Amino acid sequence: MFSLSLATPSGPLHSSHLFLLQGPREEIIYLPCVYRNTGILKPDYLATVDVNPESPAYCQVIHRLPMPNLRDELHHSGWNACSSCFDDASKKRNFLILPSLISSRIYVVDVGTNPRAPKIHKQSCHFSSKI
Repeated sequence: MFSLSLATPSGPLHSSHLFLLQGPREEIIYLPCVYRNTGILKPDYLATVDVNPESPAYCQVIHRLPMPNLRDELHHSGWNACSSCFDDASKKRNFLILPSLISSRIYVVDVGTNPRAPKIHKQSCHFSSKI
């Protein structure tokens, strides 16, 4: 019998919350930031925030990635690999998927090449399965 709570992960993800808590602490986080209903006419952006308590930039935005279009309203980001891939070492969370509510655009952001300064990898109104 296979138990997810006791499985040792071999991939980049975690089989349970217990393994997640025992793993290394996040050093950066990504936050979609929107200007909807602010009166500011600028593109939404992805903020990269330093959350390493040992860093001199702790709790600061260290990078802003503006989207190429206005009026997107970025919403509910996700990864290119889900947590069910915990036992597959070939899977990596190197792309952040950013769908937009207003424009229906989907942005694929490369966070693997330079996690502290991500770049847009692809944008699409009709997203295909190939990244």
